Amino acid sequence: MSNFLSRRDFSRRAALTGLGLGIGQVPVGASDNDPFPVMGDTEQSTRLAAAEFPGQREGVYLNHAASSPLPHRTATALRLHLADRERLFHLYQTGTQDYSIPTLQAKVARLFNAPAELIGFVPSTTEAMAGALNGIDWKPGDNVVVPANEFPGVLYPCLHLERRGVTVKQVPVERHADLDRVLAAIDGRTRAVAISWVHWLTGHRLDIARLGAECRKAGVLSIVDAIQGVGSVPVDVTAAQVDLFVAGSYKWLMGIPGTAAIYTSPQLLAGVVPDRAGHAGMKTSVYDSPRIEWSPGAARFHVGGPINAALIALEHSVDLLTEVGVPRIASHVAGLLDALASRAERAGLRLNSDLSAPHRSTFVNVTTGDALRDDRVVKALVAQRIIVGRRGPGIRVAPHLHNSVADIERLLEGIRAQS
Repeated sequence: MSNFLSRRDFSRRAALTGLGLGIGQVPVGASDNDPFPVMGDTEQSTRLAAAEFPGQREGVYLNHAASSPLPHRTATALRLHLADRERLFHLYQTGTQDYSIPTLQAKVARLFNAPAELIGFVPSTTEAMAGALNGIDWKPGDNVVVPANEFPGVLYPCLHLERRGVTVKQVPVERHADLDRVLAAIDGRTRAVAISWVHWLTGHRLDIARLGAECRKAGVLSIVDAIQGVGSVPVDVTAAQVDLFVAGSYKWLMGIPGTAAIYTSPQLLAGVVPDRAGHAGMKTSVYDSPRIEWSPGAARFHVGGPINAALIALEHSVDLLTEVGVPRIASHVAGLLDALASRAERAGLRLNSDLSAPHRSTFVNVTTGDALRDDRVVKALVAQRIIVGRRGPGIRVAPHLHNSVADIERLLEGIRAQS
């Protein structure tokens, strides 16, 4: 049983605990029957953004590839969680002292299109990548394939395998991974491919369905860091046939650091033994005689007690993503990136990202053509409350569902002002 109230009760609880909403009061643009309207036409989108991200009206936040501001409902849930922790006896009285992980499993399963029992939660994306790679029964001379400029959270767990006699085949890249090159690097001793779905510098998106199918055909595990895609790009992990698919909660999923959602395929569960064991990953109860009997699904990668605050935040943000619809979010953000691309040249910018349909995601990298000037532009924008990221070959621009074309125009005006 979840220790959370319905959304209708949120406003009442918030008022009673002094959290800023009056009894019966709902966010801007809401109705009594639907306090959080689903994004539809432009007017509805604007109203939803005002309701869920009121603080973003003070600036322009275009840095979701780094971290996300919290939706109003998520921030409210966290405040209520802290209030409950101050009065912990209250939770014991209602029998809701423990967070209900199955509730969140079911919600994330719908987001991933996967069975709920194959969904689990670990502290971070890197924890999942390392846990899966370390759990393979490596033999000296085996190899793992990984792009050479992968995010460190993908690359370091691979490099750490060298101590076990594993060869790390770093596939050369120019700007982002070339899937043809990656797949060509697989040979008879390859046990896994570790790779990002969306590249952390340029937003280049790989065809994970092809990755999964080719790895499955070769008997190789596909270990995928999906933190830069889930929540903003539609996905069907079951159809894609990937083996591990993990996304930290604090970027496009709009949560806070402290948890990452993982999908584990039946093939991975059959061939990988978790590299650490704790009571949370066991089928047995903590009151049973201790013995290794793994949970049947992804929960075997749980070790100890979960970070409840991070799970609470993730649940409420996933609710918002589901209500709006990830395909709709992707379409909305695509329009923003198209607006940026069409105006980039007039602002003295060129694109470092591929916006063609097979490879675009929900962020791009642009540059003035001068690395030092890119640095100065990003710092100057911060002073104007316009937040983007300085990454790799240029400036990373990462909008989400609360942003508008007006935000893109303000960004470009800020950049032109630095010329």
